[in-house]
Amino acid sequence: ISCNGFTLSDQRGLQAVGVGVFPNLCQANHDCWPNCTVIFNNGNHEAVRSMFHTQMRIELRALSKISPGDELTVSYVDFLNVSEERRKQLKKQYYFDCACEHCKKQIKDDLMLAVKEGEGKPSADMVKEVIQFSKDTLEKINKARMEGLYHEVVKLCRECLKKQEPVLGDTNIYLLRILSIASEVLSYLQMFEEAADYAKRMVDGYLKIYHPNNAQLGMAVMRAGVTHWHAGLIEAGHGLICKAYAILLITHGPSHPITKDLEVMRVQTEMELRMFQQNEFMYYKMREAALKNQKIQVMPEPSNETSPSLFHKKE
Repeated sequence: ISCNGFTLSDQRGLQAVGVGVFPNLCQANHDCWPNCTVIFNNGNHEAVRSMFHTQMRIELRALSKISPGDELTVSYVDFLNVSEERRKQLKKQYYFDCACEHCKKQIKDDLMLAVKEGEGKPSADMVKEVIQFSKDTLEKINKARMEGLYHEVVKLCRECLKKQEPVLGDTNIYLLRILSIASEVLSYLQMFEEAADYAKRMVDGYLKIYHPNNAQLGMAVMRAGVTHWHAGLIEAGHGLICKAYAILLITHGPSHPITKDLEVMRVQTEMELRMFQQNEFMYYKMREAALKNQKIQVMPEPSNETSPSLFHKKE
């Protein structure tokens, strides 16, 4: 169960609800840059007698074209870590030494550890100091989140970003982690404009690091799109939602509840964008009236975990 269990999530793919063992999928080996992904599809149980009813199932989905004879591989860990850290995690949890091309050649490690370039390039000591400050801050953030002190989390994120921005590159994983937490918590606190700015920067960094068809990338882009919509930034919001939809069609498939929700959102934001382009003033007036007459959709409360990894983490 520790090595071959898959995390089972709720209908929206946001909350881990259990672990399942699937003997056929256990045969899929790991690669940090895989050609497949495993997705748990909760199915649609609301329309039992209708043509839209789908069964709960686990799916192995291709991320790109696969040539006959190629091994089908999946990733057991999140790619958003340097190769040395991924190898340590895989050794500790799954008891093997990763020999994939990305680990052997340390592909993308330079992006994940990027520092500012140019005339004012920071010294090695300054970079080391900021990385250590980021690690210490992430520990404080985890403690504050556990206690539900979300305004304290925002304060810690802002302080950390102030130190990181002159030193770390736009794709540095420590910067991206703080941007991710800041955008999520600010969205929850309904401070959408600031959240949207951080979410955009986070997505820009993710797009340079992740495989273009990566489930975690798709979910992050979707959240950024929703945050932009809440901030009233309809053009950027619609663009991000379309980008997320294209990724999730591949990673999750058209019948997955998340993809179906996103399709509804894509159609709605497309209609709003048309209205915005025809009469910007009228669009904002109608939006304001609509938001006054209905309860604002509250973002899910931030949890200590990111969206659950499909692969079970050993306790």
